[in-house]
Amino acid sequence: MVRQVGLGVAGAVFALGLLSAVPADAGSDCKRILKFLDTGRTPEEISETMMISVDQIEECQAEAAKAKAAEGAAGGGEKKEAAPSH
Repeated sequence: MVRQVGLGVAGAVFALGLLSAVPADAGSDCKRILKFLDTGRTPEEISETMMISVDQIEECQAEAAKAKAAEGAAGGGEKKEAAPSH
């Protein structure tokens, strides 16, 4: 009986560990990927670090490029000039 309870607890702990390894939000992973790319890491290095495929990294890059292009087309890329101070 004690052995069965011990195995049950060990199984539950293992299952929780697997669940925590699953990304909660793909958007936050994409943000991490973009930060890694900004630091000069290659997609292959990021793939090994984050244990994801290079294809996922390339998808993130494509989504980021689309978002940036859409932002520029919507006028989000314009900068306001600072008011002169006297």
